[in-house]
Amino acid sequence: MTFDLLLRNCRAVDVTGVQECDVAIEDGRIAKLARNAEDQADRVIDCRGMLVFPGAIDGHVHFEMDYGPGIRTADDFRTGTESAACGGVTTVIDFVTPRRGQSLIEAFEERLGAAQAKAVVDFGLHVCVLEVNGQRLSELRHLVSERGVASVKVFTAYRARGLMIDDGSLVRLARELAAMDVLMLCHCENEDMIAKATEELVFEGRTGIEHYESSRPDFAEAEAVNRIGFVSSLTGVEFLVVHISSAAALSSLRALKRSGVRARGETCPHYLLFTKDLYATDRGPLYVMAPPLRTEVDRRSLWQGIADGAIDVVGSDHAPYLAVHKSRSKDFREVPGGVQGTEVIVPVLFSEGVRKGIIGLERFVELTSHNPARLYGLSHRKGRIAVGWDADLVVLDPSKRVRLGKEVLHSALDHSIYEGIEVTGYPVITISRGEVVAENGQVLGRPGRGQYLHRSRKRAEPVQLR
Repeated sequence: MTFDLLLRNCRAVDVTGVQECDVAIEDGRIAKLARNAEDQADRVIDCRGMLVFPGAIDGHVHFEMDYGPGIRTADDFRTGTESAACGGVTTVIDFVTPRRGQSLIEAFEERLGAAQAKAVVDFGLHVCVLEVNGQRLSELRHLVSERGVASVKVFTAYRARGLMIDDGSLVRLARELAAMDVLMLCHCENEDMIAKATEELVFEGRTGIEHYESSRPDFAEAEAVNRIGFVSSLTGVEFLVVHISSAAALSSLRALKRSGVRARGETCPHYLLFTKDLYATDRGPLYVMAPPLRTEVDRRSLWQGIADGAIDVVGSDHAPYLAVHKSRSKDFREVPGGVQGTEVIVPVLFSEGVRKGIIGLERFVELTSHNPARLYGLSHRKGRIAVGWDADLVVLDPSKRVRLGKEVLHSALDHSIYEGIEVTGYPVITISRGEVVAENGQVLGRPGRGQYLHRSRKRAEPVQLR
């Protein structure tokens, strides 16, 4: 038989283990897994010496996100998904953030249109809920049932930016989400603790970037995790704490998991690599994000969570701003928060996790594709190397050494926070639904080929993560 694409001599890694096989692809799906297949194909790729993984799913990106007048994240849906593709990411999930008073449906359709015109890889959309009332809940039900939304985001901070919802609204929303089996993503920081810490720093004249971490203390993060956990215990909603930065927040998450609460956790590459010491350097503003970088103890704690299953997924929180915007003020209150990351999830986790013996290959797949697929309602087609699943694959050269400088990465950003970081093990081919969209650092996928993904956790396997 002649297939569209045939990967020969693969070491294919799935959560079930590693198998030596050829992978045949037809009509965008995996059609056959066999040893020494005698089939032909329009294109044959020899993967000898490589590792083949399911394409990564980055469930946390912010493309074309406005921060304020004249300030927007550097990547749009084209450059952002090109960057993702070159890093072995074949699915991204961005956010619908309505304006105050705007219909969720209208905001969703606007965001969908922006993404469909430019995306190089497949994408989904979380919906940020900023107000909870009968009208908004009705709109949300429509998006879940008719538009394939399977996840919602809430904020326990950013009152001044209009993103935070009050605790009463949080409980009402959580009950609704639990009834629909919709995942609740949570930005967990205590707004009032942040406000008071910032007020004290301002009074003392300590508003330089070197004091930024103190303005958003780890206990503010941990308290919000505990609060969301309590809401989950009342309502039964499953929630994901995004961008965990501290040992304190991770400890709270561990306790909630032990108690039987449906709690999940995400961390990001920057928290696994860097510490708050960078805030005292000339490049400090480039590393401002929320929550902030923490201590070496926190960094090591997060790697322990990666190793033992306390952390369920790794996402990028990709929201980079140009250096001129990041460096516009020496006052931490004026610096837009956000950094790059979607292109480095795979190489950082492989180089620093797998090669250093912290995690095995199967755990790598859990963190980058299998667990995200199950949590986000995509496990019926993404996150596995199996017959019938989408042919979303990344071919990784385990010995390739790359420095993660600006000249290597494909973001439209004018700098790299990973400058000077060298990784061993790098994606060389990325395949999205059977099409090679990136090869040896070259983008081959055309803008607009990425498909919007209708997601549903109801038709997925029960989520049984560690």
